[in-house]
Amino acid sequence: RCGSLADGIEKVWRHSAVLENVRSATLAGSDYEQNVLKFLIGGGDIDHSYIASGSLSGHDPYTALYNRIAMWLIARQAAKYTEGQGTGFLLKMGDVRYDCPEGSEVALTHCNCVISLADDHGHSSVREFYSQAATQANEDIVNPFAPEQATAEFIPLDSRKRSYGCGSPVHDAGLQNGETLVDLGSGSGVECFLAAEMVGPKGRVFGIDMTDDMLALARSSQQSVAKKLGYDNVSFEKGFLEAIPLADETADAVISNCVINLSPDKRGTLHEAFRILRPGGRLVVSDIVTDEQVPVTIKNDEKLRGECLGGAMQQEDLMAMLRAVGFTSISLIKRFPYRQIDKTSFYSLTFAAYKPDSEEEVDVIYRGPFGAVYTESGTLLLKGKKTRLALNDVQALGDSLFLVDESGAVTNIELGGGCCGTPPEGAPSRETSCCPSSEDPVQEASSQSKNKSKDDKPRQHADCLVCGGELRYFTKERELTCFYCGADKTANATCHSGHFVCDSCHQDKGVAVIKKICTESAIEDMVTLMKKIRSTPHISMHGPEHHAMVPGVILSAYRARGGKVGKKDILTAIDRGSRVPGGVCGFWGSCGAAIGAGIAFSVILEATPLTPRKRQLAQEVTAKILEKISSLQAGRCCQRETVMALQETARLSEDILPVSLLAADTIACRQYHTNRECIKKSCPLWQSRDRSAGAGQPLALVI
Repeated sequence: RCGSLADGIEKVWRHSAVLENVRSATLAGSDYEQNVLKFLIGGGDIDHSYIASGSLSGHDPYTALYNRIAMWLIARQAAKYTEGQGTGFLLKMGDVRYDCPEGSEVALTHCNCVISLADDHGHSSVREFYSQAATQANEDIVNPFAPEQATAEFIPLDSRKRSYGCGSPVHDAGLQNGETLVDLGSGSGVECFLAAEMVGPKGRVFGIDMTDDMLALARSSQQSVAKKLGYDNVSFEKGFLEAIPLADETADAVISNCVINLSPDKRGTLHEAFRILRPGGRLVVSDIVTDEQVPVTIKNDEKLRGECLGGAMQQEDLMAMLRAVGFTSISLIKRFPYRQIDKTSFYSLTFAAYKPDSEEEVDVIYRGPFGAVYTESGTLLLKGKKTRLALNDVQALGDSLFLVDESGAVTNIELGGGCCGTPPEGAPSRETSCCPSSEDPVQEASSQSKNKSKDDKPRQHADCLVCGGELRYFTKERELTCFYCGADKTANATCHSGHFVCDSCHQDKGVAVIKKICTESAIEDMVTLMKKIRSTPHISMHGPEHHAMVPGVILSAYRARGGKVGKKDILTAIDRGSRVPGGVCGFWGSCGAAIGAGIAFSVILEATPLTPRKRQLAQEVTAKILEKISSLQAGRCCQRETVMALQETARLSEDILPVSLLAADTIACRQYHTNRECIKKSCPLWQSRDRSAGAGQPLALVI
C-alpha cells in the first residue's frame, strides 16, 4: 500500500497516499488537545484511535489510563526524594536516566524521561565496564589529578593501578582524627585506604560499590594496608549509591571520586548522601561537569558513559540539585579541563556542601561588594540592611557579613579603632570596657555542639587546666580518662591530683581562636599577632595550641605582607600544627614551634614528599629553628620558644621566600613569676633589670 523499499524510505514517506493521511493527522480541535499531560503522553496510539473513531489521532480511549500510569510513575519516583530539606524541583526531566542504544541520536526506550519503567537497567552497562576495569587497568579513565595516590606506598600496587577518578576528594575533605567517612563508588579502595590513615584507629571508613570485582580487589588489599597501618578501620559494602546500605547519620564526611555521574538517578544519590550524613557533616565530591547540555550521541554511548562523560551534569543543574536536596554552604573548590569530545568540553569539578546542623538564626548585615545576594536557603541580603539569617548560611558568606549582637556590636570581625576592638596586651579586657562581652555565634554554636559533655568549670591559665596544680610527666605513656570529654586516651602527664586533659580538650577553643584571628588579621608583624592571640583567655601559658599558632601566625603575616596564600592555606597550616601533640619538646626530641614553622614554609612553598628542593627547604627551616631553641638548657616555655621560632623565621624568610617576614615588635614577659621553669637571665626575653626601679620586672626586648 505504501510502496516498495526499493523506492527508498524518503520517497515512500513523502509520496504514499496512505502515509499522507497519517502525516496530516492532527490533535487540533480534539479532546486530546486539552490533555495537561499531552507532552508526556503524546498523541496516543494510532490504531486505538482509528478503531475507536475512524480518526488517526486524538481519540485513543486509553488516554485516561496513560495519564494515571504517568502520574503514578512520577509520584513513585518523587517520593524517593522527600528526605531533603531544600526547596526547588523534586524531579525534573532527565534526572533519571537508564541505558539506551549505543550511539543513537534518537532513542526510543526510557531515555531521559520522568516516567521510565526501567528498574536496574541503568547499572548494568556501568557494572560491566568497571568489572573489566577491575581486572585489567584502563588507561582511558586513570585519575590525572591525584598523583599522591600513585605514591602511597602502604597501598598495594594492584589497587593503585586501578584507581580511577577525576580528583582527590579525600585530600580536600579536611578529615580529622576519629571521624567516620563514607566513599561512594569506592572502586579499588585507594581513597578509603588514604582516609583510613587520616582518621586514625578511632575513625571509621566505609567503601560502597556495586561491582563484585572491584569489591574483591579492594578487600584483597585491605589486609596488607591494615598490617602496615597497624589497625583496620575500613569496611567495604556492596550496594547502589541510590540505596546506600548504611544507617541514617552515620558519616561525618561523604566523598565520591567521579562516580555520581555514573548513577542513573543522581538526585536519588545525593538524597542518600544527605541521609547518611550527620548534622554539620560535609559532602566533598570530584566529578565531571559541562557548561552546556551533553549531546545525546555522547549520552547514549556506553563507552563514553563508562568513561564518565555520557552522564556528566551541567554545572548549574548540579548546584540547583544540591540546593533542592537540602545542602547548604555549597562551594566550588577546584575546576580543571578534563576532556574534549567534538565540540563538548568536560571539566573536573571538586565541590563541597554541608548538611545543616542548626535552625538557629542570627542578625547579620551584608557588607558587599554586591548590591544584594541570595543565600543558599533563598534569603535576600541587601547591602547594609540588618537581616535575620540561618546560622547554616553564615559559613558560606564568611567575611562578607557582619554578625551583630543585641547591642548592635559586630562579633565576627576584629574592627580596630573602637572601644570594642581586641585590647592590646596588658590593657583592660572587654568586660571592663564600654562594650559588652559577646561570643561569635558561629564559634559558640560549634563549641556547644562539640563540648556538650564537658565540665563548665573555669579553666586555669597555667599548669593543670582543672585545678592549677603542678604537672608531673611520665617517662612511659599510660591510658587515662580525660577530665573534660571522658574519653580514654594516651596520657603523658597529670597533675598531682590525677587530673588528665587530652590534647583535643586542651586546645579546642584555643585553635578556634587562632583560626578566627589568623584568617581575619591584616597584622604584618608576627610577634604583634602572636601577642594578640596569646592575650585571649583561651590560650594557656603552655600547651599544644602553640603548635597550631606558629604556622597560623606565619601564614597570616605572610599574606598581610603581600604573600600569595589564602584563607584555606592558613587553615591547612593551623590544622597540621594542631595535630602535633603536647610534650613533643621532651618526648619527641623536637619542638612544636620549630615543627610549626616548617609546616608554614611547606604550605607556602607547596612542598610534598615528591618535591626534593621544596621539601629540603622546609626541613632546613625546622632544623635551624630547632638548633636555635636547643641551644638553651631549659625546661619548656611556649612563649619563649614561639618568639624564638618567629624571630628565626623572619631571618630565614629573607633567603627562602619571595616576600620576607617581619618580627620586630617588642615583648615584655609577664609570666616569669608563674612559670616554674623560667630560666630568667638566661632567657633571650630577659634583659638586665633596672636596679633603680627595684621592681624586679624584666624590660621589653626588641625581637
